[in-house]
Amino acid sequence: MSFIEQQLILSQTHTFTTWCNFQLGKEIDLEQDFKSGANLISLLEKITDFQAKNFHPEPKSEKEMKENLQIVFKFMEDKGIELTTYGIQEIFEGKLEPILDLLWDLVQRFLIDKISFEEMKSQKALLSWCQKQVNDYETVDIEEFASSWADGMGFCSLIHKFKPELIENYNFLNVNNKIENLNLAFNIAKEKLNIPKLLKAEELIESNNLNEKCVLLYLVELYRVFSKGGTTTDINKKEGEKNDVVVGYVPGVFDLFHTGHKTFLNKAHSLCDRLIVGVHTDQFVTAYKRKPHHDQNTRKQNISKNMNYREEDIIFVGNVHLDVVKKYKVNKFIHGNDWEINSYKKQIRYYEDGLDKMGVTVEIVPYTKGISTSKLISKEIPNVIQYKRYFFDLDNTLLINKKPMPFAPELVDRLNKLNKELYVMSNNNRHTPIDVYNMLKNAGINIPKENVITSLKHVYNFLDTNYKNKNVFVWGTEKSIAWLKDRNINVISIKQLTEKSKIDIVVVLYRNDYHYNELVSLCNLCKQHPYICGNKDLTYPDKFDVLPDTGIVIHLINKCTNKKPIFVCGKPNPDMIPLHLKPNSIMIGDNPLTDKIFAINLNIPFIFVSNKWKEAEMTHLGVMIDYLKLNEEMNLNIL
Repeated sequence: MSFIEQQLILSQTHTFTTWCNFQLGKEIDLEQDFKSGANLISLLEKITDFQAKNFHPEPKSEKEMKENLQIVFKFMEDKGIELTTYGIQEIFEGKLEPILDLLWDLVQRFLIDKISFEEMKSQKALLSWCQKQVNDYETVDIEEFASSWADGMGFCSLIHKFKPELIENYNFLNVNNKIENLNLAFNIAKEKLNIPKLLKAEELIESNNLNEKCVLLYLVELYRVFSKGGTTTDINKKEGEKNDVVVGYVPGVFDLFHTGHKTFLNKAHSLCDRLIVGVHTDQFVTAYKRKPHHDQNTRKQNISKNMNYREEDIIFVGNVHLDVVKKYKVNKFIHGNDWEINSYKKQIRYYEDGLDKMGVTVEIVPYTKGISTSKLISKEIPNVIQYKRYFFDLDNTLLINKKPMPFAPELVDRLNKLNKELYVMSNNNRHTPIDVYNMLKNAGINIPKENVITSLKHVYNFLDTNYKNKNVFVWGTEKSIAWLKDRNINVISIKQLTEKSKIDIVVVLYRNDYHYNELVSLCNLCKQHPYICGNKDLTYPDKFDVLPDTGIVIHLINKCTNKKPIFVCGKPNPDMIPLHLKPNSIMIGDNPLTDKIFAINLNIPFIFVSNKWKEAEMTHLGVMIDYLKLNEEMNLNIL
């Protein structure tokens, strides 16, 4: 296989994996997770009018897996798809190229071929539609589905055409800033339009015409969102179903209403125009599960009080949902991922009651880790109220892009009312400690200024102890350099560096505005002198982009000079904090490589909060608020 062919496979693998993850609501490995046929059946049900019967939702044997695949292939053949480059055996064996070919056939037949515009169909219709939308944009010339899109202006102009408020600075975009333009469009589309990042900016620029299928699939998603006059089938609806108001339906117990319920209902509400909440009756819950802690009226009142829903949208239900579907014109069931989708369909009598023929879809969304009614009833939860000091990580725990993480202000307020000592332990040396304090304050997070401990403070303490009155070359932001100078560190910056500069030690911090020649100077200085670093983090936390952090520069220096830093500041180095703060403390963070090891090195407990890591104990800080509430009720405060 040639290099170009390899790049094509890699590019398509990323695009189709991301698209399948989006459609199925879970992470998919193309080579492993389509072998059994069950996920392919779920995908077909998502994007077509296909409803599989007599298949194996959880096949155990090769025979059952191939029977599932036979169902998929039979449906495809019935729809006129010629299966020339792959067969059941290739898919069962997890061969990547045949799987990519199969997925492309599905996209072409059931998504692209459905598009019509001005008497044209399929790819010609999509191209014509794109051209017409950007016709008034002088810097955009769309001729095909490859190089025309490589500078990002085509994507930006499409978004600006329909949603100008999302790119208010469109007129200031530079056609030569290809990476920035592409990432701007992809980030906005993901955050504001719910379109997954199917494309990588770097690959699109480097590969150009290799990405035609990937670009086509991404444009299908944009067309789905923006098209008003087109006739494409919404891929979240069944073929032939009217694209009217989406009425969602979430039946559940909702006992001892907690933050997990609230997060789930907020997510469910975002997926529809109207949400009907079905509260299971006491009789039904007692019969299949246990007697609920709160009666049905209390459970209904708790939902109404916490969610501000209309009374008529919260109803009592048993185990039959057909009447609810008919009365409220429900076209989407929504449930947490504690159920596998095909098993849940059996539970709600999806096929028995003909919900499939009525165009009703089912969507599975993630549950909140760390909290459940069962845990609250059994009181099997951590005693998080017992500590005197709470150490919080900053980025992705309390803040991201200067905005508060979910429930962060509320948790900090509750701990302050309990007279706890709160600290921030951050590896952020891009900003000064006072900058971090102001960011927290502006986000409504009240932590004392003197309790903001950053790796920049750690750097200062090291220099003040070991290199007082010495000459220190600092590679960092202007703010960080000024902060160190204000504390009487003899700093030499890159702008002040000359051949006669006398240097005793080099300090490597975060910096994002350097040139290659400056990097060369840094490597030469580190080769000649001892050096320390502000942290060893490889990436700087950001909601949209992957930003290289100090650790990447340290790796580069190490490779170029064969020298390691004599001291690494920040987490997980336990010297970051004074020893007197260690007793009766707990660490809360999102990173097992820094925050968790920091806690281990201090020999203190750690709470892992993240919606990205499977190993996390909690999805968000709202879970900890529920723990605190129950701890208070149980009188567990031992201080």
